[in-house]
Amino acid sequence: MKFIKKSRNPEIWEQWDWVWHFSAYSLLILNIILVYNDEPRIPNFLFFLVLSALLGLWYIPFINIFTLRSWEYPKRGALYLVPGWAIWAGLISLTADSLLLMGIFFPLVFSRFPIRWAIGLTFFQTVGLFFLYIALYPTERWFTLLLLIAGLLAISTIIGGFITSIIKQSTERQRLIDDLTRSQANLMRVEREAGRLTERQRLARDIHDSVAQHFTSIIMHLSASRLSKAGSVQAQIQQAEDAAREGLDEIRRIVWDMQPEPIEKASLIEAVEEMAARWSAENRAQVKVKVTGVPRPLPESAETALLRISQEAMHNIHKHAQAKHVNITFSFMEDIFAMDIADDGLGFDPSKISAGFGLKTMRDRIEELNGTLTVESERGRGTAIAVSLPIMENNDDQDNHHG
Repeated sequence: MKFIKKSRNPEIWEQWDWVWHFSAYSLLILNIILVYNDEPRIPNFLFFLVLSALLGLWYIPFINIFTLRSWEYPKRGALYLVPGWAIWAGLISLTADSLLLMGIFFPLVFSRFPIRWAIGLTFFQTVGLFFLYIALYPTERWFTLLLLIAGLLAISTIIGGFITSIIKQSTERQRLIDDLTRSQANLMRVEREAGRLTERQRLARDIHDSVAQHFTSIIMHLSASRLSKAGSVQAQIQQAEDAAREGLDEIRRIVWDMQPEPIEKASLIEAVEEMAARWSAENRAQVKVKVTGVPRPLPESAETALLRISQEAMHNIHKHAQAKHVNITFSFMEDIFAMDIADDGLGFDPSKISAGFGLKTMRDRIEELNGTLTVESERGRGTAIAVSLPIMENNDDQDNHHG
């Protein structure tokens, strides 16, 4: 026989298998009681009990492995029926009351075999039962008995066909669900790998665009100091030291980006508020966080990107702006989320610095999510960074990690 792996969530028809098992053993016990109470009692009652016990043992595999089906290898399944039929025939030979046990075999055949095999086996079983009964208990009403058995065969075939079609549809649906579950798991694994690859590429880009340039500058200044006159050596060393400090700041920023996500244990707003409070204390500047609209969770990838952008923006404000006040605003609209970070610092000319201050990294992050990032700044009048992101209500990436 072929064993079909039991699903973690059994189908309805599988959940009701216990009804057939309960009915089978109930009929077996009822048959014993009826034969025991017969007057006169059959002379081989002990042998009758032995055969009844054997039939009960023969049925056990259908309970322990209730998804045992013989659809792809029906010949093997039919062979397993032969011992059961033999035991049943022995019981009928001892007493005609054992015809009652047909309630065990008919459901078994239709729930374990393809419909064509089930009909064939039921026909063989019914015809064999008829001739066995006529041979053991001759009667003049054999034709009436034949019509009765033929009617029962027709009814059981119709009901069995209906049950079999339900089982086949249910099994096919479960197979599709299992395939979909595996596909979703594979997709999640691919997305995680893609996320790690993207982060590695970003890290490599950051190192190349910032740290590597600072190291190159240090080497150039130190090399120039060897060829410079005594009066200009100090200036070259000072420039190399400045480049080293800037490189150290960039390394710290990169290491900060690699730390565990604060939003793993808090929402985006809570994580930014915590970061803003810490930044405010370290830089002696006032940071205000404001929320408009009804806050709702965003996809985890979006919240991570927005947190990193806010960190990068605060890093740039600390490094370049000399701001005293910073305002961070989260706006939840119907289909758009916006984050605005504005400061009253020195400002700069965006046309001259299009990819500096980590702006390229921030743009790359938000564009990967189909969002936009704009920068408005003017010397002496501060800087404003505006991030907008489309919101999809049924986004499959949404995560309930906020509780």
